[in-house]
Amino acid sequence: MKKEAGKGEGNNERLFGWGFLILAGLFIVIGMVFYVSLSIIKSGSILGIGNGAVAFSPGEGDDFSFGIKEGIFAVVFGLFMAGFLIWAKSIIIKNAYLGAIIGIIGSLMIGYGFYLQYRGPFSTGFMTATGLVVLIYIGMNFFSHKNQEVYDEEDD
Repeated sequence: MKKEAGKGEGNNERLFGWGFLILAGLFIVIGMVFYVSLSIIKSGSILGIGNGAVAFSPGEGDDFSFGIKEGIFAVVFGLFMAGFLIWAKSIIIKNAYLGAIIGIIGSLMIGYGFYLQYRGPFSTGFMTATGLVVLIYIGMNFFSHKNQEVYDEEDD
């Protein structure tokens, strides 16, 4: 059944509200931690590692370092994922099952795209942390909106 928000509901949430800022900040922190930890391991600057022999991509050199490109990627990733989850929430409000399916399938597609670029224990941890945040956010919104019935005014 199609659900529509009433006149007073949903209009008080802004695009850059607290929910968006918290999600974006959380995803930016996850992205930064991933790149900083990858930089430390691949550059060999951890005590006891030695010459940086740990490499997640055998074809690449061991001179990986955290730079502006990685920082921009982490910020864009955080903003993109937060925007995607806010969009999925807006769909969940109208149709809980469709919104949850779109959120989960979209997140799996984004995770697969990341997997094509990075493989290894740190990228697995990064995808696991991101997946947990996505599942918790989508699950909370799904269960809070699945039993709410908001009808069209025309149906009355």
